Amino acid sequence: MERTEDPQVIDYVLTYKRGDVQRLARERMNFLREVKKTGLSLDPDVTEQLNTEQGTRPKQIIKIHAPFNVLSQVAEKMRLKMPLNVESMETPASFPQKFLKYFVTDDEADYFSAPYRHDKQNIFKGIENKTTFFRPAVRSLIVNYILNGIHIPIESHKDKANLNEDIEMQPFIQTDDTTKDHKKDGKLKNVPSLSYLLMEKAFTSAFTLHEGPENHLGYLPGASSVQENGGRHNSWMDLNNLWAKTYRMQPLWKIRNYFGEKIAFYFAMMEVLLLIFIVPALCGLIIFIYGLYHSISCHNAISDVNTILQENSCSLVCSTPSMVPEVAEEAANQIRNICDNIAARKKNIEQIMNRICASENHSDCTFQILPDNALGVFKSSLDNYASPLFGMIVCLWGTIFLEFWKRRNAELVYEWDVESYEDDELVRPEFYGTKPDPITGELDAYYSISGQRLKFVLSFSVGILMVGCVFISVLAVVVYTTWARFRTTDSGSFEQFCLTTVIGSLLNALSIFLMGKAYRIIAVRMTNWENHRTLTEYNDALIIKSFAFQFANSYSPLFYIAFVRTNNEQYFTRIGLPGLTDNCGELNNCMLELSFQLLTLMIVETLPKFAKDIFSLYCSKKETTADCSNIDEYILQEDQKPDVGDFTLEEYTAKVIQYGYQMLFAVSFPLGPLLFILIILFDMRLDARRLLRTNKRPIAHMAQDVGQWFTILELMNIVAVVTNGCLIAFTSEFGRERHFYEKLAIVMVFEHVVFVVKILLLIFIPDVPRGIKMAIKREKYEAQRIMEAECGH
Repeated sequence: MERTEDPQVIDYVLTYKRGDVQRLARERMNFLREVKKTGLSLDPDVTEQLNTEQGTRPKQIIKIHAPFNVLSQVAEKMRLKMPLNVESMETPASFPQKFLKYFVTDDEADYFSAPYRHDKQNIFKGIENKTTFFRPAVRSLIVNYILNGIHIPIESHKDKANLNEDIEMQPFIQTDDTTKDHKKDGKLKNVPSLSYLLMEKAFTSAFTLHEGPENHLGYLPGASSVQENGGRHNSWMDLNNLWAKTYRMQPLWKIRNYFGEKIAFYFAMMEVLLLIFIVPALCGLIIFIYGLYHSISCHNAISDVNTILQENSCSLVCSTPSMVPEVAEEAANQIRNICDNIAARKKNIEQIMNRICASENHSDCTFQILPDNALGVFKSSLDNYASPLFGMIVCLWGTIFLEFWKRRNAELVYEWDVESYEDDELVRPEFYGTKPDPITGELDAYYSISGQRLKFVLSFSVGILMVGCVFISVLAVVVYTTWARFRTTDSGSFEQFCLTTVIGSLLNALSIFLMGKAYRIIAVRMTNWENHRTLTEYNDALIIKSFAFQFANSYSPLFYIAFVRTNNEQYFTRIGLPGLTDNCGELNNCMLELSFQLLTLMIVETLPKFAKDIFSLYCSKKETTADCSNIDEYILQEDQKPDVGDFTLEEYTAKVIQYGYQMLFAVSFPLGPLLFILIILFDMRLDARRLLRTNKRPIAHMAQDVGQWFTILELMNIVAVVTNGCLIAFTSEFGRERHFYEKLAIVMVFEHVVFVVKILLLIFIPDVPRGIKMAIKREKYEAQRIMEAECGH
């Protein structure tokens, strides 16, 4: 039996303040009349007369409902795929899948699908219930597409000279072609009306509603599904119970049905990353314990050094300077097979002996070396002879991660029916520019290639300028640490450690945070200005800009410490500052400095987001303790929540930067993967709560994959082989005291071994599971068979 549509479903909400200027009221009313022409229904319908605004609240609420016929016709236009009445065959489960099924939170069945046809509705599954045929994410996506596709003439006013620049986000130039596209007879044409009206504050907000907890309302405001017994089903409560409150597997189908494929793909990748990095995390923990054992052994062996030193007469050694190197060599031999960095330790013993000889009375002086404190023991344990093995494991595991992700991505693309999304993707509403089609004569979306290339060049120039600012900030921190080291007299003191290592690391982290925030705003404006045709092209361009800058911003301090800081006295001499040096402490062990800087960045970069999310969740929990008596109160409560912004861009950027810390500098911090797992695990739960409780519900955008992030991760894995090879040969204990030709041999052997194994992994791990290939073939066959049978009736 076919069920009628539920009038309580609210697909979209618009709000505005009463009593604004007449021009904005007219433009808003023109837009709402165009909304009605699309077939969407308004509640209340304020388009009949200008003064029909209801209620006494200062803010007017417009609830938009999409009838099934409207959704159906637009879904066909958008070329969306919908499930057929044929259940997909199950693919054989591997052993890991059989084990993980006990933690799975998804129970949705997968069905074969086909491009939706309005005139063949009866062949699609669930068509008997028109309210729930389109899942919540699809309903919101369709309505958002309709609203953003409405273009109306905008009245001229005194600020109109700057309107194009504001709407199109063009920070530098305004071409004649752009003006012609948008201005005619004193009015603007082809302006995305909703974006413009939100910018002009004609509407204060436009969003989709969360279904919300059941204690708020006796009915659900958003689009929900219906249970088999006919009762309403709350998708929000499902996600809250299965996703936000537990640490089980991600309910990816439920996330996709509620938030869309774009957000669901992010959580799917984080789940794969979390599971794959368990092995490197355990290996890193074992290697750290091994290093800690040797570091403690070295700490205890320092007493043997002091025994040798005290056996030598201070007055005799000081009166015979040639004895100092001999005594230091004898002392260093006592710990040669126990401690690392023997050459630097011997040099440090000589410096201490010379200092004592130069400053004390030779008749009663004694030579003594102070052992490392607890912090020094911890730092020394991070660099040991097992580091090369750990670097090789992490580099190979990066390839394993991407290969498993390609397989998981292929499964989700098939199950979620988005394999042809990018081929069928429609033009962005914000895209401007048209050109007559040479065949049909109809206007088609077009923008000058030469004009866009010029914009790309200018965007690239801005990026280069910002990278230059990053290098200046790194140089400023170097100057500070050099000044702080010369300011303190005791080279091994806790004061020097705090002034140089700790404060220097915090200054780098602060610079990275502030520069990243500033460039993110610039990158968005530049990408808007470039006028990309589709949402995928727009996202890819924004991703490349953001990460190219973040790579320089986040990693330049680490590259400086790893490869330049060990012996940089020559650089100070070249700039006219002879005698100055910015080394890595009394042992000049830059691997330890690199480890501490890496640990600082991993923690400090995540703290602001964690603190903000936790505070927001605490505030939202206090605000939602009272029940809402009606739907309008619930909408006003939701309206107070902040927009989530570009959720996936921010989260991918943060996680990929953290991934780079693990891959590029793996040998320097074996505890990095374990800390990375904890960060991902905690952050995913915070993100789940934030999306459900703290922020407005985002538009459920579709996606076919993770976009350019996959290419960036592949590039990161390749660069990681080179950086880890160089760290092992030139910076770590394993290669520090070897000859230069031996170091080059280490780099060559490490790189060739890792790259050969990587290639073998790429060959033997197929990108698409065999079962998915068979299922795709059967789906095409079943879809064609059903369509032909329907056409025969």
